[in-house]
Amino acid sequence: MGNATKGAFWTLASALTFMAANLLIKHLSTKLPALEMALFRSAGGIILAAVVWRAFLHLRRLQDPKVHLIRAAVGAVSLMALVHAYSSPALPVALVTGFMYTRILLVIPMQRVFLGERADPRLWAAAGIGIVGALVVLWPRLMSIGTPHWDWAVASLVVAAFAGAGSQIAMRRLAKTNPASVVVAVAAILISAIVAIPASTVMVEPPAGDLPWLVGIALLSACAQWSTVRGYKHASPAMLMPITLIDVPVALAAGYLLFGEIPGFNAVVGAAIIIVAAIYVTFMTDARPSRARVPAKKEYVSNERFSG
Repeated sequence: MGNATKGAFWTLASALTFMAANLLIKHLSTKLPALEMALFRSAGGIILAAVVWRAFLHLRRLQDPKVHLIRAAVGAVSLMALVHAYSSPALPVALVTGFMYTRILLVIPMQRVFLGERADPRLWAAAGIGIVGALVVLWPRLMSIGTPHWDWAVASLVVAAFAGAGSQIAMRRLAKTNPASVVVAVAAILISAIVAIPASTVMVEPPAGDLPWLVGIALLSACAQWSTVRGYKHASPAMLMPITLIDVPVALAAGYLLFGEIPGFNAVVGAAIIIVAAIYVTFMTDARPSRARVPAKKEYVSNERFSG
């Protein structure tokens, strides 16, 4: 089995397990607070850090502690907002899934501002088209702002996209100065600690019958993260990114079969625009590496492999 095939296998596993975890969140949304489910989802990161046991041996090489804190903060915000969006009855699973591809597009202006990396004008154009797609997706909901029909889940979805892009920017910076295992372990611990604070104020005792589902959310999230790491060992993100689009038709089918959700015309058209723009940006970025300011700290170069 070649590297590309192995990478495709692991990426497919990651996309499907992440979607399974999100569907469980949707299933439990009428019974449990979103923050409580976010805590269980972040617990998957701790499981991953425990499996990747060598991460703790590399903690002495920790660089850029402030960036680690920033990455954990925006990652926690993104996680809590995303779980709130998935758990909202106002937003179909497929709409949330398609909209979140805007993270890829938002990275372009954010990397220019925070990392000084310049992008090809065509990437800026693609990002702009993708943002138009996002507006198409949300237009019916945006028109209800200020009315009794407005739902804050839409605001949570936008926050999740921006915070998720910010987390990717921070990871990009940390990858230059830290072993990958350190980035994984520190983020898992800090994000869980941050999410636990607001979650503790709303947590309720889950029904005994729902405990397996909560454990499933944590385990599926851990497996998804692990599969992502494994996939990127074998192939580039540009090669593997189209495979993650499998979760869009899966979300459409699951939303209809499990929750009776039928996405509207705006959601389908807007999501298609976002996905096409995201694919273009991913391939263009891989083909034309951007010029960036060199960080003051020495870059970390490692051939370490994750264990577990």
